[in-house]
Amino acid sequence: MAKPGDYFSYDLLGEPLVAVRDRDGVLRVMSRVCRHRGFHVVEGAGNRNSLQCQYHRWTYGLDGRLIGAPEMQQAAGFDFPACRLPEIRHEEWQGWVFVNLDSSAAPLAPELMPLSKILDTYGVADWVALEPLVFDSPWNWKVMVDNFMESYHHAGIHSDTLQQVTPAAATWAEDSHGPFAILHNPTRGEPMDTTMPVSPQLSAERRREFIVVVVFPFHLFAVSPDNMQYYQIQPLGPEHIMLRIFTCVPRAAATEEYAEVHRHLAALINQIHQQDIPACAGIQAGYRSRFAASGRYSHLEKAIWQFHRYVLGRLVGENGLTDEP
Repeated sequence: MAKPGDYFSYDLLGEPLVAVRDRDGVLRVMSRVCRHRGFHVVEGAGNRNSLQCQYHRWTYGLDGRLIGAPEMQQAAGFDFPACRLPEIRHEEWQGWVFVNLDSSAAPLAPELMPLSKILDTYGVADWVALEPLVFDSPWNWKVMVDNFMESYHHAGIHSDTLQQVTPAAATWAEDSHGPFAILHNPTRGEPMDTTMPVSPQLSAERRREFIVVVVFPFHLFAVSPDNMQYYQIQPLGPEHIMLRIFTCVPRAAATEEYAEVHRHLAALINQIHQQDIPACAGIQAGYRSRFAASGRYSHLEKAIWQFHRYVLGRLVGENGLTDEP
């Protein structure tokens, strides 16, 4: 949403929202439920000068103010200036927009400062998202997170893809000391063969790996020197998510010149996720069994164990949780 008037709509846990860049360049996230009779004032994404409910043509400015309400002049006591779309708590971080329906929650960015320092070296805040791959997926969001945050399964279901590039045994996870986890995936041999622009701030070590990150609970992305895959999870039910996988590239590479590279990346990411689909579906089915139980984790699954501990700590409190997986 770079230009004034750019917007997109999104349903967050049943709440219809719209994010829009207003005329002053300020990013706003608002309810898209009309203050008159509840119809949505906008759908989809694009660019527009105002938000208009098609039911009775009430019109709102890009800042949420009501600027038009036909035939309301006879409504005694109607407080026109006070009628506006409610604004929702949000933060911009590294090019993403984080939304929180809890207006009293603590700010997120300070807790992610160590992660920001890493991402700054890649320059991801200025990268551009390409068209996503979309998957209607019959499993719980935690199944998706667990699968994403361990490389132990590279040697299994990804034996002809990821295992060839980054063998499972060579990967490792940092200890998690906040609401995020980082998994390092060193690649074989020389620095990665990049075909798109790479930030000059990247160290030789960073050029020889890609990192996998989760910002709890389910903000997932994997960063390579010249591209990133962002997994947008939209929970739709206990065993149902909508998954959109965006490939993001440096702004200088978001051109027709690199179209073939983009197609190759999309095909590779689709191939990898097609291997993940039966695994995630099978795990969800296994969890329904009366005999399902949590097994002992490998050291290669440390990020999962720490994520589970994070969730449990917020469900039952930190007291009594052990430091053993």
